[in-house]
Amino acid sequence: MNTSVDIQDKIETIAPEWERFAQRVSAPPFLWAGWIDAWWQAFGKGRLQILATFEDGHLTGVLPLFRTPIGLSSTTNYHSPQFGFLTSNERATEHLAATLFAQRAQRIDLSYLPSTDHSVAVTGETARAAGYRVLTETKEIVPPVDSRGTWEDYENRLRRKFRSELRRRRRRLEEQGELNLEVHDGTDRLSQLLDEGFRIEGSGWKEAQGSSIISHPSTHGFYTQVARWAAARGWLRLAFLRLNGRALAFDFCLEYNGTHYLLKTGYDSAYSTFGPGMIHRYLMLSRAFSTDISTYDFVGRFQAWKQEWTSGNKEQVSLHMFAPTVLGGLNRAGFVHGLPAARRVKGKAYSIFGERGGRLVERVSETVRRQRW
Repeated sequence: MNTSVDIQDKIETIAPEWERFAQRVSAPPFLWAGWIDAWWQAFGKGRLQILATFEDGHLTGVLPLFRTPIGLSSTTNYHSPQFGFLTSNERATEHLAATLFAQRAQRIDLSYLPSTDHSVAVTGETARAAGYRVLTETKEIVPPVDSRGTWEDYENRLRRKFRSELRRRRRRLEEQGELNLEVHDGTDRLSQLLDEGFRIEGSGWKEAQGSSIISHPSTHGFYTQVARWAAARGWLRLAFLRLNGRALAFDFCLEYNGTHYLLKTGYDSAYSTFGPGMIHRYLMLSRAFSTDISTYDFVGRFQAWKQEWTSGNKEQVSLHMFAPTVLGGLNRAGFVHGLPAARRVKGKAYSIFGERGGRLVERVSETVRRQRW
């Protein structure tokens, strides 16, 4: 079998084949070219390096990265629910990992990897074989809800006090008028629905903290492009809880391959005493049990309100890998111990490399400082 690995610097060069491959292996939306393209246009910096493996001319693996003065990083940030090696077999994973470390980057960061993903072990083994120091960060995220059973069985597993409070608030809200749930797929009035939904998502504390979709042009642009891409594929779901036609709560979701992904949610803070968010979640979960959705995925970081709807936990990991060099040591010192340790490593670099090399290390050190602190 003839195997090769290419490194692309433009998504559009490989995007059509990448999307067909992602569909063939039933990859989650966050590993598709369309998602990465939206992310790169909104948040990208440095230079793209997309590693792609081919077996007998057929695409078998993709790993999208970008290079900065620090090194190589996954195309991820706070808005990335998941990342990983998009591969069809173990050989492709191993070839991608080998090519990754053949770049000899001083630092390599891969984030939001499922802890159970085979690529995590392969990457760690390959890194250590290449002399890299590997630091692993783990975070807990809530597990998805299995919606293949009956709604009654699931509802009965919720806390009794929580169910009682939910019914009480729903009655109070229904006393105000007609309450209904709307779910749109974006084929009609997409811009209008996004404007309305983004306004609701940014209501209250999110607006005050600057964490809403509309708080930053880059974030607004990202979710708008994701919406258009997903709508074209039939995956977009924009859900509204309405009272007498007024939107009280909003979900920005994707549905693909039997999984409902809750990416963003929010509610009108003027109605917070009625609990529109919890009522909206109740109705959306009920909808999942009554359709062909088999998994309801809350996505994203661990939050207390999500625990009311699902129990247990699962893990994501981030791998931070540092080259066996002075610059790699500087990066590791800055990451682990902070700025004082980085300065000590920088002093050693002057004695080893001289004035010219020391100035290079200073530039890298400043980049580390801006990213870490």
